[in-house]
Amino acid sequence: MPRLIDYVGRFEFIRQAAFAVVRDEGVDALSRRRVALELGASVNTIRRLVADWVDLARLAADQVVSRRRLGRFNKRTEDPLEAVEIMVRMLMPEDDSHLDEELVWLKLVTACALKPSGLEPPGTVRRDFGIAQRGYDDGQASETATPELGPRARESRRDALERYVTDRDNTLTQVVGRVLDLLEVPEPRDDAASTLIAVIEGLTLSACLGRISPARATDLAIAHALAMSQRDVHRPEDAA
Repeated sequence: MPRLIDYVGRFEFIRQAAFAVVRDEGVDALSRRRVALELGASVNTIRRLVADWVDLARLAADQVVSRRRLGRFNKRTEDPLEAVEIMVRMLMPEDDSHLDEELVWLKLVTACALKPSGLEPPGTVRRDFGIAQRGYDDGQASETATPELGPRARESRRDALERYVTDRDNTLTQVVGRVLDLLEVPEPRDDAASTLIAVIEGLTLSACLGRISPARATDLAIAHALAMSQRDVHRPEDAA
């Protein structure tokens, strides 16, 4: 009788291992060999299931999405202000158990998804250095350094997380829009929405850097949201 292999279960462990490698050592350490070491498995086992580095980045991002959802959904309330608190908490690392996914997310996004502004011409540093050394620009085109990856591979790294970045942006926009609805913030709301998103992301970054606790960051984000309300934010229990 042929042996049955739980490939789905193995794949889940690989996803968790990719997440752990990025969390502990950064994106540059992410490889099939390093994931195999994390799992105590053979490299060939990982190679049979995972094609290349880009797949590992996506697996780590999948794990971020799963952890963000853990224990945060299916919460309902008829109180608009309480609903606002629930939704803001969904977007924040509200406690230490949710801090790791935000750390991994920041590492993935900064390593894979951010593109240069395109405002500064290539070779600017080389040109300025040449002028400082010789007193003039020699007009030679600079060669793009490729220490680890060629242009196509670097583009693949950026493209790997494009869907995840877009999905996260859409989630932020939709949840913040619902928050502003509940708070009865009048139109136009573009500035209010952008400010609340900036507060959420800024406080999340501060928590990841250890400058503030996740719980305190979440409390401040909720307080900022409630301060935007056109409702009476003083609840009966506050006056007791």
